[in-house]
Amino acid sequence: MESSDAVVQGTSNDAAVSRESAARLGYIDDPFIRHFVKRPLRRAPLINRGTHSRFDGVQRILRQFIQQTQKDSQGHACGQIVVLGAGMDTSYFLLRQQGLLPRRYFEIDFSDITAKKAATVYRSSALRALLPEDTVVTEGGSELHSAEYSLLAGDLRQFESQVVPKLMARGFDCSEPTLFLSECVLIYLDPQHSDAILNWITANVAQAGILTYEQILPTDRFGQMMIENLRARGLELRGLHAYPTLQSNSQRFLDLGWHSAVAVDLATYHEQLLEPLERERLAKIEFLDEWEEFILLAQHYAFTFAFTSQSSHFAHMDIEKPN
Repeated sequence: MESSDAVVQGTSNDAAVSRESAARLGYIDDPFIRHFVKRPLRRAPLINRGTHSRFDGVQRILRQFIQQTQKDSQGHACGQIVVLGAGMDTSYFLLRQQGLLPRRYFEIDFSDITAKKAATVYRSSALRALLPEDTVVTEGGSELHSAEYSLLAGDLRQFESQVVPKLMARGFDCSEPTLFLSECVLIYLDPQHSDAILNWITANVAQAGILTYEQILPTDRFGQMMIENLRARGLELRGLHAYPTLQSNSQRFLDLGWHSAVAVDLATYHEQLLEPLERERLAKIEFLDEWEEFILLAQHYAFTFAFTSQSSHFAHMDIEKPN
């Protein structure tokens, strides 16, 4: 029987398969995700549509942050991005290809995941060509490091004792504006562990922002079915009942003293925040006859964007603001 850690780690492959399906069909523009998927599958139209909205929301915030922090007063790149539980996420390569990067970009995940990612990057000439020239492989192949990009192996349950020292050793600067990104990661942690991460950020990073993407609404019929289906696979959404609604997801940051927090479910994002022309484009890719099911599914996933200060770097950022 697989350990609970191994089962959770397997969700990174599920996410990559869904992303590859959406990319191959033209929902999203990600030429790199195919390198991380050995056995491509065609996901159902409602999954592809949801993957598009998830991808769009994350890319929206990443690009807003880079636009706000791209140059300091001396004209140098500034700002940091930290991806918690990065899995096979390709955002670094997408941004680097377009010349849109902060000063430092960090990715963190279990060592088994980072080792697989590092090996995949080096096997692909397209990915390898985008690594900075000073990139070195360390920790037996499970970490990549350069002045700009670091892939770090670490257990987020031991964030302060294990992950923070690695961040600091690789140039993390608590005084710089920093965007943290967490997609379906904090919710798999016990609240004491996810709260510990946020408490550390609150206490140590003066100008911090975060974008989370998590499941919500565990108590209605669909939410109960979602939990049961995941539990049958050995997965527990350990943080779901502590932060079950849009309001509780935003309030957890406000209770920590963060300046602003806004939560929006994926259904609202798709219906109100995507450009009408983009929705028309999506409709031409595949016919979505499970419309009610898609809306119901999308209502159970949510973005939360929060930031700690009134710094101009974050004041002009908004998950509800078009690209």
